[in-house]
Amino acid sequence: MATVELPDDKPEKAEAEKPAERGVWSNQFEFVLSCLNYAVGLGNVWRFPYLVYRNGGGAFLIPYAIMVFFMGIPIFFLELVIGQYSGLGPNKVFQRMAPI
Repeated sequence: MATVELPDDKPEKAEAEKPAERGVWSNQFEFVLSCLNYAVGLGNVWRFPYLVYRNGGGAFLIPYAIMVFFMGIPIFFLELVIGQYSGLGPNKVFQRMAPI
């Protein structure tokens, strides 16, 4: 014959779980380097000199630097801010912004 154990009438209070302590960046420069490491892979570092050579050297670098400064950096920080504000990853944030 099988026996069935029933829980006690008075359930024990679960101890309040403390959230794990989060790490803190020692300074802002460390944070920026970490973000650059996340965004720029080693493949891009190896490919960039080839693209510069193929597209005209210095004549390519000047417009490229201008576009990075005026478009790339603001879009990069926009993505960081949206992620921090929503507390979600990039895929979930953009799915909620444009649910197509």
